[in-house]
Amino acid sequence: MTTHPPPYVVHHVEEGDVTVDWFFGRRRFRDKFVQLVLVLLGWVFVVLPVVITASALLHRGDADTGWWGYHEGFVMWDVTVIILGILTGFFIVGFLALHLVDRVAATRRDRRKTYDEERLAERLEVAADWYAGKFGPEALRLQQRRVEIEPYGDIETYELRNLHRRFGVG
Repeated sequence: MTTHPPPYVVHHVEEGDVTVDWFFGRRRFRDKFVQLVLVLLGWVFVVLPVVITASALLHRGDADTGWWGYHEGFVMWDVTVIILGILTGFFIVGFLALHLVDRVAATRRDRRKTYDEERLAERLEVAADWYAGKFGPEALRLQQRRVEIEPYGDIETYELRNLHRRFGVG
């Protein structure tokens, strides 16, 4: 069974048209070398401050060892850690409160939900029949380790909704 593109697909785009990979793509060696130098230089500027700060904090009591050891730097570090701790606590408490409010509202919404069991059963039956017709019987689908779907063979956005409407259970 060959599948055709849905009507909303007006043209086909290849992966190479939208992906630009200068380093691993086909480019001149000079461009790749310049990019590699820039990446390594960037990593030096990322790792070097971490190493300097960690060394200074590990040798906080020794004035002769470590990269730096002035008192104002340690005070600034302590204040920064305290402020970040307070902000982290504030966000944890705030998001926990928002989560609890959302859960309370969800339980209230769930109590008010009503649905027609017959209509739901019909919708599920229509969907199961359509899915079995499109992808094969359920018993065979469950035993598959690898599923290959042809291009445009997946479920379209409004396909199932239109099928429900056609059978009068939409």
